[in-house]
Amino acid sequence: MAQKSFPETIEKSIAIAESRVGGLEQFSHEWLKTEARRLASEPYQPAAQLSDPHFSHIDYDQYRDIRFRHDAAIWQTEKLPFTLQLFHTGYIYDAPVEIFIVEGGKAAPLLYDPNLFTFGPSVLTASSSSKCGFSGFRIHTQINRLDIHDEFLVFQGASYFRSKATGQDYGLSARGLAINTAQPPADEFPVFRSFWVEKPVAGTNSMTVFAILDSVSVAGVYKFVISNRHTTIMDVDCVLYPRTTLPYPGIAPLTSMFYFAPNNPFRPDEVRQRVHDSDGLAIVNGRGESIWRPLGNGPRIQFSSFMDKDVKGFGLLQRERRADRYQDFDAHYELRPSVWVEPKGDWGEGSVDLVELSSSNEYFDNIVAYWRPREPLLAGNAYQYSYRLSWCYEAPIRQNAIAVRQTLVGASTQHPDMRLFYIDFSGTENFKFCDEYHEFCSEKLHNLELKTSAGTILNVAFRQNPISGGHRLGFEYLPQKGSVEADIRCALISDGKVVSEVWIYRWTA
Repeated sequence: MAQKSFPETIEKSIAIAESRVGGLEQFSHEWLKTEARRLASEPYQPAAQLSDPHFSHIDYDQYRDIRFRHDAAIWQTEKLPFTLQLFHTGYIYDAPVEIFIVEGGKAAPLLYDPNLFTFGPSVLTASSSSKCGFSGFRIHTQINRLDIHDEFLVFQGASYFRSKATGQDYGLSARGLAINTAQPPADEFPVFRSFWVEKPVAGTNSMTVFAILDSVSVAGVYKFVISNRHTTIMDVDCVLYPRTTLPYPGIAPLTSMFYFAPNNPFRPDEVRQRVHDSDGLAIVNGRGESIWRPLGNGPRIQFSSFMDKDVKGFGLLQRERRADRYQDFDAHYELRPSVWVEPKGDWGEGSVDLVELSSSNEYFDNIVAYWRPREPLLAGNAYQYSYRLSWCYEAPIRQNAIAVRQTLVGASTQHPDMRLFYIDFSGTENFKFCDEYHEFCSEKLHNLELKTSAGTILNVAFRQNPISGGHRLGFEYLPQKGSVEADIRCALISDGKVVSEVWIYRWTA
């Protein structure tokens, strides 16, 4: 039997929708906000689970054997700048989501049809009467070549989504909302339960996706205006309607993986030199100060809060782009995207929070960063946040000329408890810094701000880096007896002003 083409499937969806409601559903952003507010006023109802028991028990490899047919991609034959493909339910994606196509202010639901998929030998084929449904979708565009539509954006699982820039591989993910991250009683993971995807316009480079977010504690509506050039840009508008008061909400959360690197005391028995999707948290705070916080993977959970007012931006960045620093021909960590969050308007008082979980492998996303408002989000109110996400190589920020390029940490030969630090800075060439070795007590002390919250800093040296250019700061750190953690802070000074990123490192015992 010949398989159905997508046009036949979408025509069937439209016909069924018209027969049920006398026409396609009217759609607008304002209507969606009304629906989210109504949803928040009602008790939370979990999404229906996958009804086919076979697909709810398959493993990862079996799930990968279910593939959407490329020739069935939505808008495949219409010469539009984007095409859409769907994900089957199964494995950990056991809650079907609703997906609607919007055109001319009207929405048509996409109906599940097993003929849209191919099923490999390790997994049974769904019957035509199966209620498996879709678990998400991916969008393709001419991200790398003008003659090929490549995947560059995925919405799948809870409120997770991920994207990338031209020439990159997938890495870290973003989420719609984080709640109680690593806090008691437990993390809460809101879900995008329904999507509305607007049909793109020919000759443009942007498209729009709407989503309803739902959870025990909150409902909300999201609008994503997505454009792709060399960098992928997402302009996000969300309105949150808490069912219960949220003391620990995470706005614009990013989730990444950091396993090990030369700045981290944990070193597995590996031939690779480092493994991470992101190597640092960058912040431009409301005072215009640029902060660089190297990520870590320690024996216990680490919480860091950077208090601020009207933060200018933050992001999890992948700065190390040299392939020889990773020595991984398959994972290509040097091609993982950085993601920068740029608030629109004033977000008031709060903090950029960083949570670092302990991980014993590279398959667990153990890093979370987000904005947490100072005051809880109160039940019954509405809260609006607008921001831009940039999936990029370099964060699109105007920052100080001097940036931290690398942090190296290892054992000192002077004392068994002492640690040796090297910080490499780039962009120092235009400043009158030293050209040779200088002790901390020398006349060049005014070039450095170097201090720690506990312990002692010794044997400071600041000199040119003949290998990579720029300058290298070296020092040794002796922890305070009995302490389990300390924050070490460093910045470069010229003419009495901070001219570098502020480097902040969390030492742990």
